[in-house]
Amino acid sequence: MSAVDPAQLQKAFGSARLEADAIIECQSICQVFGLAASDLFIRWQTYVINRHGGDAGILPTRERLLEARSMLQQEHDRRASQRQSQAGHTVKLTRNKERTHYDKKSVEGLLQNMVSGSQEPLRTPQSARRVGLLKTNASAVRDRSMASPMSPSVFAEPSPSAIRYSNRTNTGRTEDTLHSELPPQQLPEPRLSLTVHDLAAKSGDTELSSEYESDEDDFSSPSAPRAPARRMRYMFEKLGTRTETINRRIERMALDVKSEYEIAALANPTYPHQEAVTAVGRIVNINLDDAAAPISSDTLLLETSRRLGNGRRIPLDVQATPSFSLFPGQIVAVEGKNLKGSEFAVSQFRALPRLPHPAIGDRPDAVEPFDAVVASGPYTLSDNFEYEPLRDLVDHVLAAQPSLVLLLGPFVSEAHPMLRDGQSDLMPEEIFSSKITPHLARLREGLLASSAIYLVPSTDELCCPYVSFPQPPLSRELLARVGVPDGVESLSNPAQISVNGVSIAISNIDALFHLVKEEVSRLPVLSDRLPRLAWHLVEQRHFYPLAIPPADCAGILASQDGKLRMLAAPDILITPSQLRQFARMHENVILLNPGHSSKGLFGGTFARLAVRAPKSIDAPSSMLGDSTKIFPAECTSVEIVRI
Repeated sequence: MSAVDPAQLQKAFGSARLEADAIIECQSICQVFGLAASDLFIRWQTYVINRHGGDAGILPTRERLLEARSMLQQEHDRRASQRQSQAGHTVKLTRNKERTHYDKKSVEGLLQNMVSGSQEPLRTPQSARRVGLLKTNASAVRDRSMASPMSPSVFAEPSPSAIRYSNRTNTGRTEDTLHSELPPQQLPEPRLSLTVHDLAAKSGDTELSSEYESDEDDFSSPSAPRAPARRMRYMFEKLGTRTETINRRIERMALDVKSEYEIAALANPTYPHQEAVTAVGRIVNINLDDAAAPISSDTLLLETSRRLGNGRRIPLDVQATPSFSLFPGQIVAVEGKNLKGSEFAVSQFRALPRLPHPAIGDRPDAVEPFDAVVASGPYTLSDNFEYEPLRDLVDHVLAAQPSLVLLLGPFVSEAHPMLRDGQSDLMPEEIFSSKITPHLARLREGLLASSAIYLVPSTDELCCPYVSFPQPPLSRELLARVGVPDGVESLSNPAQISVNGVSIAISNIDALFHLVKEEVSRLPVLSDRLPRLAWHLVEQRHFYPLAIPPADCAGILASQDGKLRMLAAPDILITPSQLRQFARMHENVILLNPGHSSKGLFGGTFARLAVRAPKSIDAPSSMLGDSTKIFPAECTSVEIVRI
């Protein structure tokens, strides 16, 4: 494999400057492990998260890269050993396998050890890893006075990571800021109740025509009036439904492009055209049979709708295109020629029309000031269920007394190593009720009555029965079953709400991490890569525009595509990701990744937002000092803080 171009390395690492010796080490790593520059950056992010708790101050020096190289080598050796072990050994099960027999005394001893709280109950090796399958009533867990022998709460000593977490020195450190130059926020006294509207419930979400066969349920808000419930069959989806959804996405954008640029008729890009024409379609990777094959500028296809091009696909030539940022599934407007009928040569990608995004003075609802805290799970370290980061987060919220608290899942993550390896005998709802509910109760009691608390489920959430995206809110029955106090509500995932006249969009699936592996770009308008990935969601008007999700990701329901469409341009887009946390503003939209509250064995980050009154902001001279012409994003400051 040839050496990776230093310019590609510097572009992949963004603002982190690479010294000459670091570039040489990066090229060596890429050559040894067969990595592209973007792949190396992903491995670097993994190293920073695992070894340094996601600290944004860790720079890619040669010494750090050598440590990351060692981690890559260990992972490579481990996988090679696993492949060799699987190839050289075959496990044969026999019916006359030796079994452990119990008598009356051993059973009585087992029960006695459990009652006495012994940490070494009598059990067989086979049963030791199956105790996680035992199911107990959640209310019984709250009432019983004895703890299970395998419950993490009975450990006599805290785990090493808990000790290291309690001795951390970076708590409260500001990791990133936005608009820190704005004047201090002034909230009215006494505090007024927030005005919160669910935009999906307000719009009715009725754009789809009656001929579209859909299994949609109106689960946009737990408090909104609902139509008669129908089953959401997330494990049964017709192929025609998915193709019809793709076709409608292309057609919807084509109509807006035609109106925006006043085009008489959009062209069919699969036909020969000697003059420059404009067409609308969807980006597809030419390597359809190989899902692992990365997309590149040489493997691009444009897929048309049935009306605009009979659903056919045409290769794209982007060699003469000065700027682009593309990924599979993206709806684009292309301008160019198809001289021979076999390839469409793109001269430029036209900017897609934006959803309506009025200034403050043109909105029906007045923009009022408020402050908020946004945090995303998991909320506990990876080797225990003590939820120390959640405890410290609640302490901060109680000290700050914000008007709005948004807690995004997962609360009990399916990826937690102790649950995945069967090291806990508690069911997910029992963990929620015994470990999370007390902190929520303390939060609700300590905040003002005018403050609002919302929970947002996650696709990794074990307490949510819906494993696909989108997800309805956590049901009231579930919240009552785990003891969540009154005054703590739940939103759907994704959610689109208006808070005091400010539009907030929330998407609690790691779309950014999925997009970072699939994007190909050249001199994009938004050069900062991570905010650009978030901007794709706003530009595409969709909370998951990627064509095919990874195999380990939740299924994307085409029959529920109406719940994934953005109904209005957001002022603030919140999309948590395991990638580096950030807060940026682009075209009057704040793009926010608050990070996770915990990252493995380390504490994570959360975000604080402060929306100011428009009159307290000095409007730019181009607006003649008129504060009604500015946008809420210009009145909002963001601070990302280490827990």
